[in-house]
Amino acid sequence: MRICFPTFVSTAFWALAVPLLALNWGESSVTAQMLPPLPVQSALPTASSQGTAGTNPSSSLREAVSPWTSPDINGNAMNANTASGMVDLAFQQPDGSAALDGYSPDTAQDAPGAREFSWGSVASAVSLPDYVYERSYYDTYDVGARPIADYAPPGYEARDYQDAPGVPEYRPISPPPRLTSQELGNYVTRGMMPGSFLVPGTNTSFRLRGFVRLAALYDFDPIGSTDSFVPNTIPVPQQVGQNFNMSGRISRFALETWTPTSFNNWNVHTFIEGDFFNGAAQAAGGGGNPFRLRHAFFDFGYFRFGQQNSVFMDPNNWASLVDFQGPNSWVNQRQPSVRMTLPVYDGLYWATSIERPFSDITTDGLGRNVQDVPDLATHLRYQGDVGHLQAAALLRTIGYRPDGGDVTRRLGVGVSGSAVFHPWALVMNTDPVHEANPSGLTRSRILLQGTWGPGTARYLNDLAGQGLDGQVDPVTGAFDLVNAAGWNASYEHWFNAHWLSNFTYSEAMADSNSNQPGTTYQKGKYVAASLWWTPITRLSFGIEYMWGQRENVDQQRAEAQRLHGLFQYNF
Repeated sequence: MRICFPTFVSTAFWALAVPLLALNWGESSVTAQMLPPLPVQSALPTASSQGTAGTNPSSSLREAVSPWTSPDINGNAMNANTASGMVDLAFQQPDGSAALDGYSPDTAQDAPGAREFSWGSVASAVSLPDYVYERSYYDTYDVGARPIADYAPPGYEARDYQDAPGVPEYRPISPPPRLTSQELGNYVTRGMMPGSFLVPGTNTSFRLRGFVRLAALYDFDPIGSTDSFVPNTIPVPQQVGQNFNMSGRISRFALETWTPTSFNNWNVHTFIEGDFFNGAAQAAGGGGNPFRLRHAFFDFGYFRFGQQNSVFMDPNNWASLVDFQGPNSWVNQRQPSVRMTLPVYDGLYWATSIERPFSDITTDGLGRNVQDVPDLATHLRYQGDVGHLQAAALLRTIGYRPDGGDVTRRLGVGVSGSAVFHPWALVMNTDPVHEANPSGLTRSRILLQGTWGPGTARYLNDLAGQGLDGQVDPVTGAFDLVNAAGWNASYEHWFNAHWLSNFTYSEAMADSNSNQPGTTYQKGKYVAASLWWTPITRLSFGIEYMWGQRENVDQQRAEAQRLHGLFQYNF
């Protein structure tokens, strides 16, 4: 009997995850969140027993119901008669659904974890658990206020990658001021995390964030990507032509929430993010930029479920680039997955995930790709105050079915290492995170990344979508994987708190199999040099010179140059 190795590892993942959840369940006191049944003492009134005209149909039913209790929003018992006088049983809600007076039914297709009915008048009963107000809940290496998968020094949260440098690399987090239940129930107050707010009558904190960006670009040479710099779109052989473009479709917004629970003092964190970087780059009248879902996931303790960054990726390894695409060798993949992140020691973490597969292969019309086993990714991460180190690995099963034949599968393996550190802070023994106003040298960073592996191409910026995970020999029909590799390095130098420059160099390459067309992508280069001004926090202006090159299997190559300006405000 043959056993597929990725399937075996997938099974091992769940074998570890399920007992972990069960262990935490046993250590937690979980309060029921369901509406208790009504102890009805007599049958429902018939049409003849509903009284004369003008009588409330539910009044006779009210008499048949003995006093009962309902849980408040925190799971505490609350007497319905004292909460709103007396409960009326309504037969129909405005949307046509049946529910009790004072309650609203859940939304169609809500999972069974949601209450069947929600009590509509419990503002005075809202409260937050004590651990939300404890400083230690925000300063931990373990599960706390910040999702454990969003690495940062204790007491801080990291900025999102592709945020401009006007946003600090790390922002402090702290507990909200302690308020009474009445204040929480009647006023909009600060939520669990800075920048979030509590809506009266709920214990869920909401935060809306994102940025508005205007990009202005001038291309000195033809390139297929008109508002991001992608070397694989440079036409080969060299062509002549210029282009000017302005774009706002990279603007982004996100909504996230935090809801504390009694389950092991874990909170439920949700995150939905999107932009308009979709569809045609330009359209008449500036329209035609449809919404694009970037992230949609929730965190619960050590686990994250939904569309998210691959565990093979290091999202904090993003240099201060004006270009939206980033280095052509940068590992960049968002996809539906299940992730588990565990603290190993102070600042040391291990993460693993089961991710959606896709076999990005070239079949030459001789068959089709097969993806029936999920991708498996893992990494080990050290997070410190002056930087971080990450070592990642990837396992994939990439399949190909020739027309009229059986499936051929190949095992793809990838390795990637990345580092971000503040070199002058190490030399001068200064602290870029905890100092109130770090010097320019203390803020300066070096960012490094290197990746290699057969069947890893779709995880690298410039190689994704090129059919370079694997290739079919058009002469023999043989199928095999393609070795992919890439590396990039950046130096980000801060002159002071408001001015900085960045230089980035990157290469990506694919070692194609025999008998591939001469026009097949073989190698790409990416160079960016930028100057930034951040006059106030969250406001950034940048100008960047870019150069790129594409080289094909037949050794023909072409270059492109761009001047790229950016105006961005983060909210």
